[in-house]
Amino acid sequence: MSKEIDEDKAFEAALKGKMGWKCPCALDIMDEKSKLLDLSCKKCGKSFKSNKEKDYCMDCSKGR
Repeated sequence: MSKEIDEDKAFEAALKGKMGWKCPCALDIMDEKSKLLDLSCKKCGKSFKSNKEKDYCMDCSKGR
């Protein structure tokens, strides 16, 4: 069991060395840009973000 702990610590140390001061949860795993689109509502004109092409914001789509 101590071998597993030593391997985990070695892995963590290697990650920290690659990341510098960053937290392991902040790894740059995704190099892609965000898939969110900047859209504006056709009814009220409010700008909003969505991962799908939409014509209306959440507020206006509820009232339809």
